[in-house]
Amino acid sequence: MKFAFHVSPNEQQKHASTQQIMRDLTIALGVVFLCSLAYYAISYGVNYALQEIILLAASLVTTFVCEAIFAKVKKIDIKEFITHSFGWVTALILVMMCPVNISVYAVIIATVFAIVIGRLVFGGFGNNIYNPAAVGRAVIFASFSGAVTNLTTSATPTGVLASSFRWMPGSAEALESFLDTTGGWFGLAMGTYPGAIGETFSIAIILVGIFLIVRNVIDWRMPAVYLGTIFIITFFIAIFSGIQPYGVIPGWLWYPMLHLLTGGVIFGAFFMLTDPVTIPTVPAGRVFFAACAAVITVLIRMKGNLPEGCLYSILIMNTFTPMIEQALDAPQFEQKKKAIIMSACALVLGLGVAFYASSTIRPVKGARNVGEETAMVITQTEQEDLA
Repeated sequence: MKFAFHVSPNEQQKHASTQQIMRDLTIALGVVFLCSLAYYAISYGVNYALQEIILLAASLVTTFVCEAIFAKVKKIDIKEFITHSFGWVTALILVMMCPVNISVYAVIIATVFAIVIGRLVFGGFGNNIYNPAAVGRAVIFASFSGAVTNLTTSATPTGVLASSFRWMPGSAEALESFLDTTGGWFGLAMGTYPGAIGETFSIAIILVGIFLIVRNVIDWRMPAVYLGTIFIITFFIAIFSGIQPYGVIPGWLWYPMLHLLTGGVIFGAFFMLTDPVTIPTVPAGRVFFAACAAVITVLIRMKGNLPEGCLYSILIMNTFTPMIEQALDAPQFEQKKKAIIMSACALVLGLGVAFYASSTIRPVKGARNVGEETAMVITQTEQEDLA
């Protein structure tokens, strides 16, 4: 990643207003949500689409009620406060981080934590230090692991990889066994499988993400560095572990792609990692933030007790945002030197994780009876996708 540093005077760039940013973000999230509605309605029935709508409605109503109470207590105009707090964006992201079979009451409680604890206690929009939607989703994972309804009949791909393969299907036979549960590479790339609502239609997420980048709504460095770092780390894991080819596709290629296309990293890269309030303002700091989040994501996947690490990696790095800002608070040329050192440290850390993971986990070489195993872990894994 090349850092651009300029001495004064700097050329001014066009920046979208907060209203424009939130409008475009709402449109992008709405497109992904509609794609998910279409997928579940066509593939599983209208009840699934109805469940999604109910979840979103419950989250939105809870958001507006919490913000109205806060505005009333603070003696602020309720309509004005709700209009400029953009709580519906948090509600949209939170719902799409959840599986379609989550219970309504769990989403309501998660929304209360996301809005009240994740945002309002800090003073409202623009003052929070943690991603509010991630705070709400973490509450569901920690306290409502059984809050699922009986709508789906199969475990998610992340649950299968974590429980059956420990994220290391090391042979063509093992990979084929896993791909049978997702509809092959095409199904994996499209995201057309049960899981978190925001995992559905990965291609759509990428396309709307590009739209947001073009519109200057999100910083392109964040998803590019985050996904790129995940690819690099898993590339070296494949090399160190000796993962076998899959047909003509070498192991060092299909294994990183497996990590990128499975789970919530694509949704997290474009819609969670890029939250402008909780990430560094300095471009070099954002690069370091995204790279470290990627390292933590892979580390949790490979060595943690969770099937996914996107959510917690973002919350952990939110904690270090003030420290990153302070470290890079320096004149231009000194800032460039610090940025290079920090990037080198992130690279070394990533390579260390790759070596550690490959030396402590033995790749699964043979096929596994995935169907029987996933039936036993369904109630646990279907609500852990973006944790």
